[in-house]
Amino acid sequence: MLRFRNIFLVLGSVLVLAALFFTDPDKGVSTAMLLQALVAPVLAVGVAHLARKALFDYFDMGEAIRKACETPEGSSRVVLAVCIVLAALLLLFGGQVHAAPLDVKSYIPANAQTYAPVLRAEQVRFWGDHPAPEVLAGLVEQESCLSLTHSKCWNPQARLKTSREEGAGMGQITRAYRPNGTLRFDALAEMRDRHAELQGWSWANVYQRPDLQLRAIVLMSRGNYQDIRRVVANPQAALAFADAAYNGGMNGVQSDRRACGLKAGCDPQQWFGNVEATCTKSRAALYGKRSACDINRQHVQAVMTLRSAKYRPLMVAT
Repeated sequence: MLRFRNIFLVLGSVLVLAALFFTDPDKGVSTAMLLQALVAPVLAVGVAHLARKALFDYFDMGEAIRKACETPEGSSRVVLAVCIVLAALLLLFGGQVHAAPLDVKSYIPANAQTYAPVLRAEQVRFWGDHPAPEVLAGLVEQESCLSLTHSKCWNPQARLKTSREEGAGMGQITRAYRPNGTLRFDALAEMRDRHAELQGWSWANVYQRPDLQLRAIVLMSRGNYQDIRRVVANPQAALAFADAAYNGGMNGVQSDRRACGLKAGCDPQQWFGNVEATCTKSRAALYGKRSACDINRQHVQAVMTLRSAKYRPLMVAT
């Protein structure tokens, strides 16, 4: 016999699943991953039930519950046991709803489909011989994506604003202030003064010009790469150094390389495993427990080894 509870649970689940699917920004991928994550707890519960039946085949749980319910004390204990089981199931399944993290090495944020072609066009125009254009896309993801599904990921409206600093757009172009309120530096103005191709870009329109945001990323990265390639022969190593410079400045990169050169066995021509391990930046906590040194090293690691490769098809498309 159909009961209202069963109808409610089945119909409610179908409606929730339909809502998730039709509002899925990834055209069903995220919904499928959620369902996949829920399969493991279902299997775990099934296996646990079979194991209980095998180990206690002589124990009739139904009969035990019926006898327990013959007294008020027994009934209350049965209800308590059911509540404990329900709570355990909610913890098990509820945890899986938030589990199944997206794979940073393969998942491409929705907005990237819109703006990666713009980035590609700017790269072709201003840095046509880039040895690995996908690195530029990885940099955008690292700078703008608090998470891969965040609304500001690959979004020209991405903004980091504190009383002392503002980072704008997909490249987080930054201006910062001293404690007395005077301007300490303005990366946008410096880039505009250096490159005629950025004329007309200002803090008044920075969030409305995704093309100039991405152009600035290409031009800044190109400048860093060209500077370091004068002394670093390997193109891939030079890209890692250029990314470190994008995040923390070329002077910091050169300081780290000098420090590496003073250490036995440290090669200042190589980032990973060498200069990477020789940080002269501040180790005082800035954001949470992360220092300027931590942020810089994590930036290069994420861009070069985690985020970039998946963008290769988008960044080589014509």
